[in-house]
Amino acid sequence: MDILLFSLLTNFLYFCCGNIFVINKKTDFLSQFYTYFVGVATVAFVSLFLNFFTPLNQTINSAFYSIIVLIFAIFVIKKKFIFNKRHINFLIISSFITYLLIIYSTVNRPDAGLYHLPYTSLIQENKIIIGASNIHFRFGHVSILQYLSAINNNYLFLNNGISIPGASVVSFFYIYFFYDVWSAYKKKEKINFANFFSLFILIYISFKITGYGSFGNDAIGHLCFFYIISCVLKYDLKKINIEKLLLISVIAFINKPTLGLIFIIPIYTFILQNALSIKKLFFISFSFPTLLLYLWLSKNILISGCSIFPIKITCIEKLSWTNIEQITNVNIESNAWVKAWPDRINKNISVEEFTKNLNWVKSWSKFHLKYILNTIAPFFITLAIIIFYIKIKYKNLLSLNNKLRVEKNISINTLYLPLITSSFGCIFFFLFFSIYRYGYSYIVTFISLIAIIIVKNEISSKRYNLLFKFVSILCVSFFITKNIIKIYKNNSQTIWPNIYTLDINNKIFEKKKINHGNNFFYYLADKSDNLCMYSPSPCTTYPISKNIKYIEKYTYKILTHY
Repeated sequence: MDILLFSLLTNFLYFCCGNIFVINKKTDFLSQFYTYFVGVATVAFVSLFLNFFTPLNQTINSAFYSIIVLIFAIFVIKKKFIFNKRHINFLIISSFITYLLIIYSTVNRPDAGLYHLPYTSLIQENKIIIGASNIHFRFGHVSILQYLSAINNNYLFLNNGISIPGASVVSFFYIYFFYDVWSAYKKKEKINFANFFSLFILIYISFKITGYGSFGNDAIGHLCFFYIISCVLKYDLKKINIEKLLLISVIAFINKPTLGLIFIIPIYTFILQNALSIKKLFFISFSFPTLLLYLWLSKNILISGCSIFPIKITCIEKLSWTNIEQITNVNIESNAWVKAWPDRINKNISVEEFTKNLNWVKSWSKFHLKYILNTIAPFFITLAIIIFYIKIKYKNLLSLNNKLRVEKNISINTLYLPLITSSFGCIFFFLFFSIYRYGYSYIVTFISLIAIIIVKNEISSKRYNLLFKFVSILCVSFFITKNIIKIYKNNSQTIWPNIYTLDINNKIFEKKKINHGNNFFYYLADKSDNLCMYSPSPCTTYPISKNIKYIEKYTYKILTHY
């Protein structure tokens, strides 16, 4: 039961933060969901900011948690906030979903052991280490999720707290898309493009994003992408809150930089609303979302010398900790790896030649493309069945009145921006980061929008209530069933995800403590699976280069490269 209790308390923290910092509070569910989203972003900002000056240890984290709850309690006492049934229901349901995602699950393999957990440990034991990517190159491209995890380790949750935030945030999105689908059925209002998009996304996440150990850092970024598309389809772009779009985009980006094309949406919307007004541009440049982005990019530069590691054009070579040799090698290897370099057909080709002139396409098609098609096939087939059902059942549903045609044309216009964004995303995905988990939200969104366009003439109807009810119940049943099966199969293992080892016998392998010089010690995972997991920091899976020198300045640890 501690998983359920800690999940509830974590969600309550996000709830408190959101309601403290959102000024214009509305009572409708979609506005309340955004309040939770702001709460998550606020905790992310605070944890990132604090780590510039202090480790995110249990004392600091507990103090932060206590302050937030105290401030919120004052809000309640002064009646600046009043609980209602929706608040309580959201907390209970989201906590139960978080519980189902976590219980008897594993951590993400092998990335959690390679750098998710080691980096979480690093920032809990140290304030920001300048040049930390020289310890392990993967520290250069961690996610904001590691900061959310680190600050959730307090005197109450202890180490288990770091496992909650990822599942917690994912649970919010489950509720959002389910509610959007269920309310369309329940209220019996005219179903629109946004409702259909939510229906398709609910189908996808119900069969694909169901295992805590499978989505790692990826899910939150992709769910943010789905969320922003839903907002664009739901609201008039000339009236939508630009800061909301920007905040969603920033959270997606700092979870998954490959989703950077998401910024097309807030940029276009800003231009549409303000025609490049200097005054508006000034205010948006210092809004909360942009401050979070600035802080993140600054952290990246201090960690690796690059604002986006390992993209060389974003690096500042003059910084003493910028390891251009490492950045170049990681860039080449990463580019080749995502294009199926380990599975290349021609074993004699060089890594540089492999990535040129589409030489990689044949190998990529044989392995990665096959995986993508197998993964997306159930979703594609399900959408095809729905389209076929709609076309057959409502083939005569074309006699719409003029008013409905106008409303429908307005809705069609809202499709263009998401369709263009996802189209560019699919192209960039194929050319630059063609592993499914790096860009599946582009693909799923594109397929969903094409499906909506195919049935656009039939969508403006009140007669899809049965379809929405059936699919939403089916999705929830599938999600719960899948997690019950997981619990039944894994009830012999630890109830919490094992953050200490991936060994089948739960053996924790001791890490070798090494003095790199000048009293800088690190730990080397050189036994068995060679994974650091959640262990004393800093930990790496390979020895630190002798070209890396350690100095300490103004109490900051700096790992320079010469």
